[in-house]
Amino acid sequence: MKMVTAGKAAAYQAVLRAIASNLPPNERRLFYDPYAKLFLPPHLKLVEWLSRVPILNRIICWYIDQRWTGALTSCVARNRLIDVMTTNLVRDEGFNQIIIFGAGYDCRVHRLKMKERVMFVEIDDPVKQEAKLAILENSPLKPVMHVDSISVDFHKQRLEDVLPGLFHNTHYKTMFIWEGVNNYFTAPIADKIFQYFKTFLPGTVIIFTYVDEKVLSNPELFVGASSVAKLLQHNNEFWNFGIDPAKISDFLAGYNMKLEYDEGADVYREIYFGKERAAKMKGYEYYRVAMAVVQ
Repeated sequence: MKMVTAGKAAAYQAVLRAIASNLPPNERRLFYDPYAKLFLPPHLKLVEWLSRVPILNRIICWYIDQRWTGALTSCVARNRLIDVMTTNLVRDEGFNQIIIFGAGYDCRVHRLKMKERVMFVEIDDPVKQEAKLAILENSPLKPVMHVDSISVDFHKQRLEDVLPGLFHNTHYKTMFIWEGVNNYFTAPIADKIFQYFKTFLPGTVIIFTYVDEKVLSNPELFVGASSVAKLLQHNNEFWNFGIDPAKISDFLAGYNMKLEYDEGADVYREIYFGKERAAKMKGYEYYRVAMAVVQ
């Protein structure tokens, strides 16, 4: 199987979700994403097709973990964690606007099948977004929820110039999800996006992922990170932005936000795979999920 690099991260994440979705339901399948397979290039479509056979699924999972330690288990547990955070906030705290930055090929909005009335928005670069919409439009597996899609060139456009002011309406209780892309942005772009988040009403929630900044300069400190870093460098791609977990509270305070949650892959794998299974899972400990609230 060919590893997909940062420039093809959306397809790579899609194949991981597809493989995880092909686990039999009685084998602790943590989520089911029937849309993931729609976005795969031919060589990854073959992998997904093979993974429908239980014994081949286990072999493929083993192979991925041998080559890119922790990639699959981290992706699966992380997706489950963010799904749970999202559904709980909507159901228990009345959030009624979900804005997904860098949505990529994820179809979280559709696979969660929420019953509550929620305004869904996906924001991404024009090329990826147009491809996603075309694939969904021509697929027999139709979307189940209405989603407003807005194209943004994060490198060239000011968010406040492109995104409509109605997002700020006081009848919206807003949640942002920014998963799997912020570590590939430069610090100035990340700053621009956090500056935009802080313009929303107090109580607005931001669920985001980030990498421990130590992995940028010393990937050998983390299991499997050196192989990922070398692969990225081979393709002239790099981790560009990280945060020191010890300083994440201060970082967010600079944007008038309070940290509510921050854990690495070792913790969220234990939550969803169980302590015994998770103890045998290594890799991607530098990949973290955080939740912050605008003050």
